[in-house]
Amino acid sequence: MRRYKTRVVSQRAQLGNSPENQIPAGGGMLRIWKESDRVLWMLILLYLVIMTVAALPTLQRRAAANRPATLLEMAWAAEGNLSEADRAAAQQRLTRHLAWMENNLPAQWGRYSIQERAEWVFQSMHEHLLFGEYDENQNTLSKALLEGNYNCVSATILYQILTDRAGLPTVAMQTRGHVWCRLLSRPELDVETTCPTWFLLEPHDQGQSPAIQAADEARTLSARGLAAKIPYNKASLAAAQGDYSGAIEYLNFALSLDPQDAAAMRNRSAILNNWAVACIGEKDCQTALDILERMEAQRPHDPDLEGNRSKIVDAVIDQWCHQGRYSEALRLLQMQGDPSQSRHSVRSLYQAWIQDAASRGDWYEAKNALRLAISAHQDDPLTVAQLRRQYRQLISG
Repeated sequence: MRRYKTRVVSQRAQLGNSPENQIPAGGGMLRIWKESDRVLWMLILLYLVIMTVAALPTLQRRAAANRPATLLEMAWAAEGNLSEADRAAAQQRLTRHLAWMENNLPAQWGRYSIQERAEWVFQSMHEHLLFGEYDENQNTLSKALLEGNYNCVSATILYQILTDRAGLPTVAMQTRGHVWCRLLSRPELDVETTCPTWFLLEPHDQGQSPAIQAADEARTLSARGLAAKIPYNKASLAAAQGDYSGAIEYLNFALSLDPQDAAAMRNRSAILNNWAVACIGEKDCQTALDILERMEAQRPHDPDLEGNRSKIVDAVIDQWCHQGRYSEALRLLQMQGDPSQSRHSVRSLYQAWIQDAASRGDWYEAKNALRLAISAHQDDPLTVAQLRRQYRQLISG
């Protein structure tokens, strides 16, 4: 048994060492496979590099879209129809001034108080940028930079941009019809950005300003809200010139920037109301009713508009009755939520219809109007009797 085992082992050893069963190291199919594998991975890596490079512009745009817009970017957007040339020129002027600020900071700037730094930025703004005049209707940043004229909106936007670059904490403030800047120092300091000598005024004189007089009525204004004041003011100017359609477009733009602007909502309703009244004066009843529907859709059940709404409806009914459109006038009156708010009633309109038809000698129309009136007041026997009496009197007359 031992010999047998020894011989088998020897045979196996010889078989394992035979040249026929040895594979040369680094050659044959193994070498071919490794070479193709390396080429494949190189192609995959090249593909990934190409795809990453191609996707960079898209990734950059997405990153820019997700980044909160700055006040400057929102101010440019809020101007709406600003040309690229004017924007570039205004941006260049602002960039030059920011560079001038950095190169001309007073010595030992770090030892200045927050108020002293704010005063230096303020004075440089009025000396180098806002060198023109106060213009109530000039509320765009581009014109402030290019022409030097300004109002409270454009001056406050510009001052906030400059103080932000100088590292000063500020916030925009608002009250009815006015905005300004508040320096978040200790104590806080309100800055009337439209007054070039603000920091030179005595406290008593500063106390007479709208900013100080506003007291607790003053409200903070976000960057979006401040930028939204640009189209908001444009809307007021357009409405004053009778361009109600343009005014509504400006206000819709303002509300897209700052949806919580209660003043813009109120102004939109007021301008729509004035537009509807103007349409009534031009005998354009259909447009007036379309505008009325927009008012109701935007601010339903607004108590401030109920009185105006009734006046518009009454004016339309008056015109339609004058044109002989009594059935339409009746439908409009009956569509109102509270017909009692109107100076018309269903009965008075039927009476006017019967009277008008009889005056024209159209007794068929008069009788038909009476029949409709009786049907509408079938639950009111007294009114029905009075209408019949009116009809008999007209016939006998």
